[in-house]
Parts: sequence; C-alpha cells; structure tokens
Amino acid sequence: MPNILILAGGYGTRLNGIVDDLPKPLAPINNKPFLQFQISEIRKYFSKDKIHLLTHHLSDKIEDYYSNDNNINIIKENNALGTGGAIKNAIRVLNLHSNDDLLIFNGDTYMMPELDTFINRSIYDVNIISMFQEECERSSTLVVENNVIKNFSKQGIRKRNSLISVGCYYIRNSSFITKNNNKYFMIEDEFIKYGKLNNIGTYLYDGIFIDIGIPEDYQKMKEYINNNENK
Repeated sequence: MPNILILAGGYGTRLNGIVDDLPKPLAPINNKPFLQFQISEIRKYFSKDKIHLLTHHLSDKIEDYYSNDNNINIIKENNALGTGGAIKNAIRVLNLHSNDDLLIFNGDTYMMPELDTFINRSIYDVNIISMFQEECERSSTLVVENNVIKNFSKQGIRKRNSLISVGCYYIRNSSFITKNNNKYFMIEDEFIKYGKLNNIGTYLYDGIFIDIGIPEDYQKMKEYINNNENK
C-alpha cells in the first residue's frame, strides 16, 4: 500500500477575509472542514490506511481537529518548506526508502478519481493525474503523448485549453526529491527537471475538480456539496 501524503501547509492568502482564522484545508463546507471531503474520497479506496497531513500555517488548528483520529498523522513543518521540501521532510520523518510508494494530494483540491485504477495503470516511477480545462491559468499544464507527459509547465504559462495537473501524484521512486539539497523547493520544479530525462506517466480524469484557492471556487465547492451531499 502506498504512503498517503496530503500537502496541507499553505497560507491560503487568496481566501483572506473569508477564513482568516483557519488554514485553507479547514475552510468550512456545511459545518465540516474542506479536508474531510477529500479524505472521505481517499477512504473509499484506503479505508484504514494512515493518512499523513503535511502542515505548517496554523498547524495547531489541524492538529486539534484530528487529535482523536488514530489514522491521521500530522507532520508539522516549523518553517515553510514548499511542496517539494514538505514531501522530502515527510520521507525523512517517516524513515521511508526511495522505492517506497507515495500517493500525494494537494490539500485544497476536491476530486473523485478512481484511485485504484490510477495506481494500477501507473507504469512509471512518477505518475500524475491530468484533466482538460478551458481555463487553466491557476494550474500546472501538460503536453501529453501516449499517456506520457512530454512537457510540464508551471502555473500561469498556459492560460486556456490545456491538460492540467490536478495535484495528485503516484511516485514509485522518490530519489529525485530526496537528492535535492535545498530545504525549500517546489515539487512542480522537480517534475520539470525530472521529465527532461525520464518518462512521467499520466492518467486522464474527467470528473469533478474544484480548487478552493480563490473565493469564487470556495463558493463553488459549497454549492456542489449542497447539491450532491445527500444524493
């Protein structure tokens, strides 16, 4: 079974004025934190596996909320490490080897991929879930041929009509992360460097995808849950 990591350390500055006193993953949706909806989707496939939350900003709030859940482990960063540094730190804290499988999620996105299918179809050491979006300025964008990512661009490079990374990664060999000597770095930068020399596989997803990083999409998530939670 993979080691499940959720990146939950961001500052969520674009939600200032809406959830000032909470970290973005705990932004309330129908009296539940956003993160719980994401965890519920993961639990459909990994019902009892430990989930590791990589936290920094207002970590104490997340720690308090999950203090009674033995299947949730908090890995707190005393200093911001970036997405890549956070993963590297978690590998160290958990004493993992480079060939220990990692299943990684962003803590501010909601989606419902078939995780078992994604994992079973992942034939490379690094694999990313992708989907097509018309508006993609806020996402990392991809050029794909035969389910292999030929180009990985950071967010803001391509703005319309592209495949994007939905921020879910299945990694079978993490040595390209642990070999980075920096404390703070972004995983997106590592994918760009890695993909120039190695194949990165992708699994195409076409379901619901909401990134609550801006107020409009936070409201969209509320509306989605209101319309679908009891169906």
